[in-house]
Amino acid sequence: MLLRNVFTKTVRDLRWPTFWVSLGMGGMTGYFALLFPTYAKIVDLNAILEKMGPAAKLMGASLGDASTLIGFLHIELFSMILPALMVTYAAGMASGFTAGEESRGTIDVLLSYPISRRRLVLQKTAAVVLGSMVAAVAVWIFAAAGASASASDLPWDKLAAALAMLVLLGLAFGAIALAVSAATGNRGAAIGFAVGLMVVMYLVDALASIVDSLAVVRPLSLFRYYMGGDPLRNGISIPDAGVLAAVAVAFLALALVLFERRDLAA
Repeated sequence: MLLRNVFTKTVRDLRWPTFWVSLGMGGMTGYFALLFPTYAKIVDLNAILEKMGPAAKLMGASLGDASTLIGFLHIELFSMILPALMVTYAAGMASGFTAGEESRGTIDVLLSYPISRRRLVLQKTAAVVLGSMVAAVAVWIFAAAGASASASDLPWDKLAAALAMLVLLGLAFGAIALAVSAATGNRGAAIGFAVGLMVVMYLVDALASIVDSLAVVRPLSLFRYYMGGDPLRNGISIPDAGVLAAVAVAFLALALVLFERRDLAA
């Protein structure tokens, strides 16, 4: 019965990874929001960042005032930690759609049912989209609760915009991992490539603000579109969101083609 609907089966299979990722990301954000007023009284964050000079830009500190909760969350979480967790989740789950099933020896059984390879990948992808959105909602709820408990100002709409960009970033890298997985049948290589590419793109985007020669290649970094428009202060940037969505769709389409053509018996 479950195999007649791959989407619900995949949602069921991902329930625990999604739960723990949501709890970890949400709990961390809520914790920072809750303790921010106390932390800000003890440490002059802006002074510390000023002393760090250009090195502070590697933390994303060029985008704001660390004396505000929004700036604090950007520097501490939204610049790297939350993206790393979201990308690892999306890439890890997406790479298991094809390579994971192959390594477990279940792909032949799965495809023996009246379901096309394309439908299999699309429904599994929809489950990861849902899981990523659940994690983002958890972050929003925990952050709202922490900010309310600490009486800190946190614009909920701007937070939602930043989380929407976070989901799109995760899905873009997840689609890249899916394409590598569909092409090679190697889940480890797919996850490693996606996470490694994320680190390289993060460094390119961060260093481009202090190394002029990197400005030329900065548009190739997905992080340029993830936080380039500063959604935590300005709201969502439709052009930037469009780029991330286009990358996700393009690599999903590539994965569909590669998976359709690959001889799984080889």
